[in-house]
Amino acid sequence: MERRYDTKYGTLTMRPERDEDDAFLFALFRSHAGRELRQAGLPDAALDTMIGFQYRAQTMTHRGQFPDAAYSIIESDGAPIGRLIEADEGARVYFVDFALLPERQAKGLGTAFIERVADEWGRKGRAARVEVQIANLPSLKLCRNLGFVPIAEARMGYVNLLRTPPVLHNFG
Repeated sequence: MERRYDTKYGTLTMRPERDEDDAFLFALFRSHAGRELRQAGLPDAALDTMIGFQYRAQTMTHRGQFPDAAYSIIESDGAPIGRLIEADEGARVYFVDFALLPERQAKGLGTAFIERVADEWGRKGRAARVEVQIANLPSLKLCRNLGFVPIAEARMGYVNLLRTPPVLHNFG
């Protein structure tokens, strides 16, 4: 099922991942993981091997831990620009992974998109939860701007954040 989100940065759609998305997903992963590894000064061949290993490990981990999650590709004008994995936890949804291509980051698009998705869940009376690396300052800023608050002590380098839905009043 395709979902559509209108933002001031354009219309985004979200559709289920397909097998043919693997090359895009690897490129997306490489654009993020490669930054840190390049700073370590690894040769290109070692970098490619390590990123391939990490991509396969992350994919297997996500699929193993969240087999019933919604794995979606985010598109703009029919072109893939990112991914979102949503795991239904009952009273809340866990955003397992969210990533946009580097050229789509730091321009407000990610914030607008996650706000629309969290609002969608909020209208159903459901909270949104994320876990963010303590060192990931851009993601922490995005979450803070959207009203996510810490719900547990940071552990193993991650902080657990929650955005509760607005209280719906029934006057009648």
